[in-house]
Amino acid sequence: MMFAAPSWTMQTSGVNVRLRGVSAVSESVAWASGAGSTVLRTTDGGTTWQKLYVTDDTLDFRDIDAVDAQTAYALSIGNGPDSRIYKTTDAGKTWQLQFKNDDPKAFLDAMTFWDANHGIVFGDSVDLKFYILTTADGGHTWSRVPTA
Repeated sequence: MMFAAPSWTMQTSGVNVRLRGVSAVSESVAWASGAGSTVLRTTDGGTTWQKLYVTDDTLDFRDIDAVDAQTAYALSIGNGPDSRIYKTTDAGKTWQLQFKNDDPKAFLDAMTFWDANHGIVFGDSVDLKFYILTTADGGHTWSRVPTA
């Protein structure tokens, strides 16, 4: 039995910043995130990318996690209030701030959602304890998981 080797196609994002996150929900729709408050979305398999406006603040969006073609979460990194989570439910036309870190020692790193309601965020350890947040209501509330 012969298998076809995977092939890669070079794409142009239209931005000149470091992209760090990507989340594809289908062969057509994918989201990307990066430095300089950059969030991108494609609906044609990456042939063209649209830059989306999230906030006036200059943030470094390290991670993006899309639930479907309309819904995505963008996580920014940085100490204290620079670590945030935004959510869109209208394909990036509007974004709602869902979490803004108030602990100056905390620094969020990554997140994932396994369905539309349940997600988890990991950050650098704080005072020798893991920094983990979870949501069970689509990001409306976030709770820190107690760790030993």
